[in-house]
Amino acid sequence: MGGMCLFTLLALSCAIPGLYASKHSVPTFLHRLDELGVLADVDHPSFKTHLQYEFAGKHVRSNLSGKLSVSEVVVSDGEDIMVSWSGIADASATDWIGVYCPADSTEDDYLDFMYVNISSTWKSGSGSFPLKIFNMRQDYEFRYYQVRGGSHYIAAVSPRVTVRLYEPCAGHLAMGNEIDSMVLMWTSGVDHELIVQYSVDPEFSVVYEIPDREVTTHTYTAEEMCGAPANTTTATTFRSPGFQVTATFRNLSLGTQYFYRYGIYPHKLQTGNFRTPMKPGLAKSSRFIAFGDFGVHYRPYFWEQPGAPMVSDMLVKEIQESEVDAILLFGDLAYGVGHGYIWDQWGWLMSQTARYVPYMIGVGNHEYDHTQPAPGGMDISHTPGVGFHPSWAGIGDDSFGECAVPVFKRFKMPAEKNGGNSVFWYSFDRGMVRFIMMSSEHDYHPGTVQYTWLEKVLSSTDRNALPWVVMMLHRPMYSNESDSLVDNIVANHEREIFEDLIVKYRVNLMFSAHYHSYMRSCPVIKSKCQAPGTAPVHVVVGTAGANLQLLNSTFPADWTVKGAVNFGYSILEANSTHLHMDWISQDLNTHDRHIADSVDIPLWKS
Repeated sequence: MGGMCLFTLLALSCAIPGLYASKHSVPTFLHRLDELGVLADVDHPSFKTHLQYEFAGKHVRSNLSGKLSVSEVVVSDGEDIMVSWSGIADASATDWIGVYCPADSTEDDYLDFMYVNISSTWKSGSGSFPLKIFNMRQDYEFRYYQVRGGSHYIAAVSPRVTVRLYEPCAGHLAMGNEIDSMVLMWTSGVDHELIVQYSVDPEFSVVYEIPDREVTTHTYTAEEMCGAPANTTTATTFRSPGFQVTATFRNLSLGTQYFYRYGIYPHKLQTGNFRTPMKPGLAKSSRFIAFGDFGVHYRPYFWEQPGAPMVSDMLVKEIQESEVDAILLFGDLAYGVGHGYIWDQWGWLMSQTARYVPYMIGVGNHEYDHTQPAPGGMDISHTPGVGFHPSWAGIGDDSFGECAVPVFKRFKMPAEKNGGNSVFWYSFDRGMVRFIMMSSEHDYHPGTVQYTWLEKVLSSTDRNALPWVVMMLHRPMYSNESDSLVDNIVANHEREIFEDLIVKYRVNLMFSAHYHSYMRSCPVIKSKCQAPGTAPVHVVVGTAGANLQLLNSTFPADWTVKGAVNFGYSILEANSTHLHMDWISQDLNTHDRHIADSVDIPLWKS
């Protein structure tokens, strides 16, 4: 960013107390802006502003004065439609259109709303606005309301918009527990007649089919959550997530491109493709994408470009233009925080890349942290009580009751092979790299399950076959963030607790996120820069879409080599002798991708 932009950021952070508070705004379904031009928050009291008035003549649909129409009545996931109205008498700027899903929801349980003055022609009693429909396995309806004499009256009702119940949604791949396996997961509206076919031929001239025993389904309920709003059933909080389908490709040929299709027979199937790893020992260069703090934001947030969709578009181009072996997302995925529709929206966004590249995820504070115990006293990570809450960490209810249930149910990581813990901590090898995903949201003190597992994985790594070790966790061990004393205290404790361990076993690179900016350290031990090849390099890549945050105004650090406040992601390339990382950002003027930072990380010196 240029100096003027940075000055604007600083001014805003000083002028608006709590701008960078830990509670992130949850975008409404339509990703509306409020009257100040700020992304509207579904949890803000203003979202329920219409409830101050009575709804007169509930469900009265006769003698309506206007017409409300939609451009499509049967839609697919992520499809754009147009909502239009006409013939409205005495239109007012306070008139609004409610979005209802399910379509038969009561008047006060709207999914979102839009004031009609979004359209320049609203005064004439007509207008339109576009929106994206997501398949949440229930139909939609739109209702035009007018406020008269302290009550809401329905002036027009749209035809129902039907989603395709049999459409497979939110498809994503992950590495399997064996090198010749791959896991496919997706969301389905039904749990029968599931089919997965694959071939080495894009025309499917020879077709293989995953046997039924390898295709399983499960779901989750509000009662499994740890607290509100996640365990409260409304249009905007918990809603049925459908069936999460898991299918495993096994006995695949290595170094081979596969094409696959999946869904509900005999309905239209979704497609994707992937390449299996090369045989161990082949000194082939591998390429990975790494980032954290994604989200779903579709509209500008203060000074920002829409973050997550922009980054998603960049990622799509990246995997189209070059072979990518895996995408690494280390925490804060959707920012669902108790709002089910966010998981459906993010699932669509994520699947644009995850149907083609293994999508290896970890948990962050907004997936897991909870202050109410799970039903039965043990949360889904097999942790008793309310989890990891040391006095120095300031850990709260950042998942807003989800306590990792949605992410656990929607993703399967290769943890069984090495004694890991599902999506929470695990390792996998690809090319010449051993990747280790930790959880900063679980106890990592010596003697704990996670620490013991970590030491075992590190000590058992064959550095002749796997010369590079890359670790990932959500909260950074090194970060010069500007606004959170607590997060800097957490970083200090991470250094005290397990920095010696990662130095002992010669970890080359540690990725993290949590802070929504980019930062790269020198090779560093105990906060002091070291010679290249004698210490890990730490990189914070919390730049995938969540609202950006400042660097280095309160806690300047000598070990900081590069810092930036912009959206982007890292590209990691590795072979037997070289590990290279680029941070890719988007030029704010040309919107072209460009390399904003680079580093070559040498092998550890003997």
